[in-house]
Amino acid sequence: MADDTKVYPTGLTEKEAIEINEGLKWGTRIYVGTAIVAHILAFVLTPWLK
Repeated sequence: MADDTKVYPTGLTEKEAIEINEGLKWGTRIYVGTAIVAHILAFVLTPWLK
């Protein structure tokens, strides 16, 4: 019998899967924010890009 509390095929519960997904979303937001700031700084501080 299959356990209905587990999310197939990871073996995580739905609560654990949502928790991991939230952490992944926040990590992605931080990464993208850092990349945007780095690109803006590179554009502003690099004279040959102007």
